[in-house]
Amino acid sequence: MAEPDNALAAQAATITDAIDMSALQLLGVMQAHDGPAALLRSSRGQIARVLVGDEAFGIRITAIGDDRVTLTNRWGQSQALGLPQG
Repeated sequence: MAEPDNALAAQAATITDAIDMSALQLLGVMQAHDGPAALLRSSRGQIARVLVGDEAFGIRITAIGDDRVTLTNRWGQSQALGLPQG
């Protein structure tokens, strides 16, 4: 069996421009031992693993679903982030 070409594998596994690097993004959701969790990426490239009720990057996590996270900012405005499509 032939060894896979690393460059070809990386190209197949990468979705170009799948996320806006200048905005808060949802990278993934998972079922953890302590409940539903999500990975968020800030516009500065920081990554946070969050649970419902946590605060990260100045926003509170109010819900975590199969493919989205609902956030509430300090002014009470809610926003939903979905997983990247590709």
